[in-house]
Amino acid sequence: MVGAEAGPNVDPWTEVVRLEYGGDGSFAAILREQVARTPAAGLGRLEAQLLRALAAPDLTEAGRDFLCSQLALVGSAAAVPALAALLANAESADAARLALERIPGPEADAALLAGLATLTGRARTGLVGSIGARRSAGARDALARLAADPAEDAELRAIAARSLALLRPATVGTAP
Repeated sequence: MVGAEAGPNVDPWTEVVRLEYGGDGSFAAILREQVARTPAAGLGRLEAQLLRALAAPDLTEAGRDFLCSQLALVGSAAAVPALAALLANAESADAARLALERIPGPEADAALLAGLATLTGRARTGLVGSIGARRSAGARDALARLAADPAEDAELRAIAARSLALLRPATVGTAP
């Protein structure tokens, strides 16, 4: 049973892990509303619930993508290890990197940079764009190497160059 047919005692956290594209999205809507209405004091508890659901053994692709989208809104450094593990898999890399892109802090920067060593193809190109979007000064060297490496795909080199341009110039000397 799904949605309203399942009855009032069904836990949306249990059901959202079985979410399917094109299927009943009512449980996702309930949780999306919960995320939107949770006060700052409750975000840590909510993040922990999202992470528990993300670790469910029967998690579907749609469920994973939904949970990552919600972690992009409320995630903290606590979510980075789980998202970094998803980043290493090409099938889940996009959802994970989009969440990591929005999570503040050096932990997310480090996870995204570490992903450069494991991802290939379009997933790696998207990762380079996310690194640039974060504007992390710590990414400067990695982006410069990618932009200048003739062995890299032309599209990846171009995105690395654009991402590098988003970073603030390195400080040379001190201001008067």
